[in-house]
This record gives sequence, C-alpha cells and structure tokens, in this order.
Amino acid sequence: MPADRFRYRVTCGWLRDLASEPAPHDPWPCIRWDDRLLADQLRFLDVQAEMDVTYNVVWGLFIDRSWPVPFANIIDAEREARLHTFVAAAHERGLKILHGTGIYSWGFDDIIRAHPEVARGHAHSMCPFSPQAWEWQRRVLDFLMDPRWGLDGISMQSADQGRCSCDQCRARSAAEHHADLLVRCAEYVRAGRPDWTIGQASWGLALDDPADFEHVRRISRVVDYMVEVRERSATAGRRADIARGLACAYGSVGGVFVEPPQHYERLRWFVPCGLRSARALRRLWDDGGRAVEYFYRPFANPVEEVSWRTGAAIPGAPDTSPEEALSRAVAAVYGVSGVAQEQLTAWFARGEDAYFTRSDFIPGNGPLSLEPLIWSENPAAAGPPIYLRDRMTAAQRAGYASDLRQLRADLAMIALPRREQADRTIAAINGTLRDLAALDAP
Repeated sequence: MPADRFRYRVTCGWLRDLASEPAPHDPWPCIRWDDRLLADQLRFLDVQAEMDVTYNVVWGLFIDRSWPVPFANIIDAEREARLHTFVAAAHERGLKILHGTGIYSWGFDDIIRAHPEVARGHAHSMCPFSPQAWEWQRRVLDFLMDPRWGLDGISMQSADQGRCSCDQCRARSAAEHHADLLVRCAEYVRAGRPDWTIGQASWGLALDDPADFEHVRRISRVVDYMVEVRERSATAGRRADIARGLACAYGSVGGVFVEPPQHYERLRWFVPCGLRSARALRRLWDDGGRAVEYFYRPFANPVEEVSWRTGAAIPGAPDTSPEEALSRAVAAVYGVSGVAQEQLTAWFARGEDAYFTRSDFIPGNGPLSLEPLIWSENPAAAGPPIYLRDRMTAAQRAGYASDLRQLRADLAMIALPRREQADRTIAAINGTLRDLAALDAP
C-alpha cells in the first residue's frame, strides 16, 4: 500500500444523497431505488474511480429505519437486481462497497417494539446485557456477510442514537459501552469474513478524552479505520498523538460535511466549500490521519460536484494544494482552461468565502444542514433553509445576497465552454437568493 496517500479513501452517504432528483414527499431517509438513481450512482462511481477514491459506504441498500420483524423478505427481486448491478459496476472500476451498519442502534426500532426485552426502555438502542439483543445483531451481521450480496465490508456506527440507560449500562462510560459493542461485532465479522474491510464512524461518540483512550484503542485493534466525525481532537491539539497511538488508520469526514437535503430541488442552493474540505484533509494528513469518510454530493448541482472533486483530490494526493485541486475541479466540470480556468477558480473561492465568512458554521464541527434532517412540522416535506435562517443575522444575509448578485453578474463574464453548467450554476444562485428574500421579506 503506497505510503504517500490516505490508505482508506472512502466516500459515504445514504442511498439517495447523490440523487439528481429529490424525494420531496417522503420522510427521511428515503431509499427508493429507480433507474434514474442507478444512473446517478454509476456516474458517481466513474468520478470516484477517476479521483482514486477506492471505497464507497452506502446506507440504505436494504432498509431505511428498521430491519423487519419477522426477519425475512428483506428486499424484493427488483431491488436485488439493482444491488447486483451497482456492486458489479463498482468492482469493475476497482472500487469496494461497504455497508453502513448500525450496531445495537439504528435499524432496530421495529425489533425493539416487537421484543422490548432487547432494549430495556430505550426506543432506538438495544441493551448489550440482553442476550436477545445480541441474537438480533448477529442475525443482521450474518445477513450482510452473505456472499450473495457481493459486499466488501461494513462501516459501523453504534452511538448516533444514544445508548441504553439501564443500571448496568449507566455504570460504564460511553466509550467503554460502545467499545464493548464495536469490538464484539468487529471480531464476529472478522471471523466470518476475514477478507472484509471494517470501518467505524464515531457519530455521537467522543474520541478525544484521555481518560477514555484505552477504550478507543481497543476499538482500533479490531477495525481497519476509525473516523472522528466532530474533529474535537484536532481542536484540542491531540489528534496527532491519537493517530500515533491507535492500531488502525485514523480519520475524519473532511472538514465540511454538507448534509444533502432530501427534499430540495437540486438547484435550490449554492454552497461551494471544496477549499475548506481540502484544507481540512491536508491538516488531517499532517496530523497522521490516513482515512476519510467523505460524504456524497448530488452532481446534478455543478457547484456540488466541484466541491466534492476538490476535497476528494487530497486523500489520493495529499501534496496537492487546495487551490490546485479546485482549479482541476472547475476544469473537469465546466470544461475551462487557461485564463477562464484561473478566473473561475478565483470566482469559486469568492463564492465560498461569501457564505463561510458570514455564517457561524465551523468546519470540522459536524454537518452543515441545509434543511432540517427531519422537520418536526411535516417530516414528509421540505423544511426551511436553516443554513441561512439560523446561521446568519439579517444583516449578514443582506450582505450575502449582495455578494451573490455580484457573483452572478461576474460569472456571465467568464467564457465557459459548457454553458449548460453555467446556466445551472446561475439557477443555484437564484434559488439561494429566493430563499434569502423569503426569509427577510417585510
């Protein structure tokens, strides 16, 4: 394995996060799989292979919120055929498919309702002291390990919905609790599929407390890579020490994780962020990080494709400057070269600064949600643009709108060979301006 690049160059997301069509009337997460989505996935695989991103974690291949009870007829023949087409296409391109997998949490709601003894009071997370809970978790792992699906591994999450709060569980720290779960499951998978890659993403689990480091180290001995979602260890100045002290590759989600809005039309927003992702990944490399789970973007919005390509360039070539990565990305998406390439690269940098210098979002501190992931007023409808409403003052929004209007005018002055991409970019700016106007209407 080359030592001059990240060892685990992973992209990650829910099944429809890269879809060119939204799912405006479905509760999140929608995992509807149709021909249009499959075409989007194949194009994404092409770009992933081009960028030397070699692993793809998918959530939602089989279920959305819960494994069924009884545990049978998980998917129908049509969905299985799409799965085989997708996995075969990945393998033809030299890529590996990992399944996003809840460990005692996420995917067990129906099981908990039908068999409350597995959870001891928690609505979403099973109790590790329940023998019945392990039987259900083992059943899920056995199902995923079936060679019939052609999968190449899993990425585990155990903490995103909290944990059991029974007396036995409360007696242990969160890190000890989740380490016990993750180690048990990883060892079980390793015994059954020694050929598999095993990752672990720490949604909801802090990894930076020195008092808990031995439990974090225990996890590292049984997985291939571990991702810290909120980069608190970097903020605390401890990430390099943690990376050196683990037995696996250590990583992040790449600084700026824009949570793809399931309900929004794909040209409703304009949030270029590739430079900040690339800079975060360069810092991760300097700290000894060798893994990333870099999230999907819907390429139907060309600004999203530029941002994804810019960050994705770093894991395969960490010596690439973020500015060079951005320059290559705009060339690939808009077909520009020479002076126009320089102008468009500078234009994207301005567009990125226009939002991030005004908003309160801190790269490395979790996801940037454009709409609420689950809008309490109506889970099956688009929610308000909270990335504008909640992260800026009215005065900042006014300044941002002014910058966007200037960016729109300046883009028209750059000679872009792929005019349809320019038109789509202007549409994304206009979508943002409409949301800004609606938020601050008298």
